[in-house]
Amino acid sequence: MRHRKKTFKLQRTRSHRAALVSNMVTSLFKHERIRTTDTKAKAVRGIAEHIIAVAKRGDLAARRQCARTVKDPAVLRKLMAVIAPRMKDKTSGFITVTKLWPRPGDAALMALMALHGAPDKPKAEEKPVTKQPKYRKKGEKKAESKKEDKPAKKEPTPKLSSGQAPEKKAEKKAEKK
Repeated sequence: MRHRKKTFKLQRTRSHRAALVSNMVTSLFKHERIRTTDTKAKAVRGIAEHIIAVAKRGDLAARRQCARTVKDPAVLRKLMAVIAPRMKDKTSGFITVTKLWPRPGDAALMALMALHGAPDKPKAEEKPVTKQPKYRKKGEKKAESKKEDKPAKKEPTPKLSSGQAPEKKAEKKAEKK
């Protein structure tokens, strides 16, 4: 008999397993698709689907119940405002698990978990672009690298003699050429 053997142990203690599931569910809702091992995907799918079903209710008690697993407040807001309304016409099957190739390092079977209606290409998170420092080559001098970074200088405007207008000065230059 296989009584009480439904839990995926994942070779972790109970607290470590709970933290792993919570983090994976949060990442799934944040990115709307994650790549993980097949066994972890099976362990997380049921819990994530239950959280979406609870979030569809939309009341305060549902929000608090979801907050026990989804620790990030921004992701919780996204779950309640974006993901749950998208699933309103479905009763189950909110998550698709697609089996992928074995991982090269340890040959663990990989799987792709995606929410129903997730965009084809995941959006890249907006990060502030920082300029990378330019490193000098071994023989390059400091002054040379600074010259390359500086923009070209503008020509100074010609000084006008006391009685000439700027148009006349430009005409004289054109005549000389």
